[in-house]
Amino acid sequence: MDDFNNKNTNMTPESRGDEHTEPQQPTMEQPAAESQYTEPRTPYQTPVQHPEYHQAAQQPYGGAPYTQDPMGAGQQPPQPPKKKKHGKAIALGLGGVAAACLLFAGGALIGHMVNTGDGSAVTASAQAGDLPTVQLNDTPDLDPDNYDVVNGLAGEEIYKKVSPSIVSVISTTASGTGSGSGVIMSEDGYIITNNHVVEDAQSVTVQLSDGTQYEATIVGTDEQTDLAVLKVEPEGTLTAAEFGNSDELQPGEYAYAIGSPGGVQFANTITGGRISAINRDVTINDRVMTLIQTDASINPGNSGGALINKYGQVVGITSAKLSSSGFGEASVEGMGFAIPINTAKEVVDELIANGYVAGRPSIGITGSNVESADGSIAGVQVYSIDSRAKAASEGLQVGDIITAANGTPTPTMDDINAIKEDMKAGDKLTLTVYRISTGKMVNLTVTLTDAHDLEGEDPAAESDQNSQSSNGGSQYQNPFSYFGW
Repeated sequence: MDDFNNKNTNMTPESRGDEHTEPQQPTMEQPAAESQYTEPRTPYQTPVQHPEYHQAAQQPYGGAPYTQDPMGAGQQPPQPPKKKKHGKAIALGLGGVAAACLLFAGGALIGHMVNTGDGSAVTASAQAGDLPTVQLNDTPDLDPDNYDVVNGLAGEEIYKKVSPSIVSVISTTASGTGSGSGVIMSEDGYIITNNHVVEDAQSVTVQLSDGTQYEATIVGTDEQTDLAVLKVEPEGTLTAAEFGNSDELQPGEYAYAIGSPGGVQFANTITGGRISAINRDVTINDRVMTLIQTDASINPGNSGGALINKYGQVVGITSAKLSSSGFGEASVEGMGFAIPINTAKEVVDELIANGYVAGRPSIGITGSNVESADGSIAGVQVYSIDSRAKAASEGLQVGDIITAANGTPTPTMDDINAIKEDMKAGDKLTLTVYRISTGKMVNLTVTLTDAHDLEGEDPAAESDQNSQSSNGGSQYQNPFSYFGW
């Protein structure tokens, strides 16, 4: 719930549709200007959307970018109403480019469910026993007498080595059919792809490089890292990719991408270029991701495919490209991005073992960044607390303003998340909160909840909404006009 990133869009009371006047607070100085309101922050695990596949039946490989409601069903706060927003700018060096212009280079929106053929939808689950894991290999030792080792393989050798390990992922949703790419990670049929390629699926089919097709089940997906694992049941053994160590990449070295840009008719297309940058922090749909940047051509349909080093090792899962629309009339070429395989390994291994990533810490809240008119109080005002979160019974209250965590000031939600990143579910987090009702600072210790346990709709949300409706409005309204939002 509370793993979220900063949004900067402000909303005035008029834009929220408020018709009442907030009560004056004689004990606090009123700001000279009208109070600004910010929409409550949304979860960091906002569903990843593929902006180029809005109407699959009409535009299987194109369409206008869009963002799904990040609050999710049953999570919308009563005040203020939702407003279409864009994410932050790209984090490094591209401050003027809206995050919406960083497009996922994938296919259809597919989900966790697939058809069995008899009309019923099922979710695949990993079986206990000897499960495969992603095996990372170091780059070959340098040998000045061996041209291939020093300079890498030729492009045609790389294609011959890696292409049999790259598949097209064909997916069908209620809107139509689209496609992305995938990387075979094990001979028995485990395949890595992007979450946004396999979201909301009614069926998923995998096509091998030789044209053979298999129905696929979805072992697990992870919205936060935009990764997913599929499973097919091949008649024989598949050609698994060799994975390299993405931490050993250097800007300037050769890189290749293999996938299905434009769809299955262009399956197993190879493009080449360089590693443009490593550890590039970019924001996609309000989520910061640390990616590899490359000028190897990446286009819609490449999502889930392979970024390959000069030794024919898969070092990344291609995921996104920069859209030229962010620069107005300026042209943008050669700015693609891939998830480092070292990042993907831990997630993929968890998805195969559990079907989800376990242990991510969450307080279980939504809220907004706020600051008092005189600047003396700044923090995250709690807008809602999930009834399933341990914090719900440990003293935290809706309306509290979290000003510090473990003694470190937290003027924004990003600051809280930075502290939580070094913790795990079950750890204790000490919060310093300003309680509006008493006007005093309070120290609370809350237990972090596994974020997986908070997925889906809060069972108490419906009853809360019914209560709000019967009371003629929001159960929780902002009574503090002296706070700037």
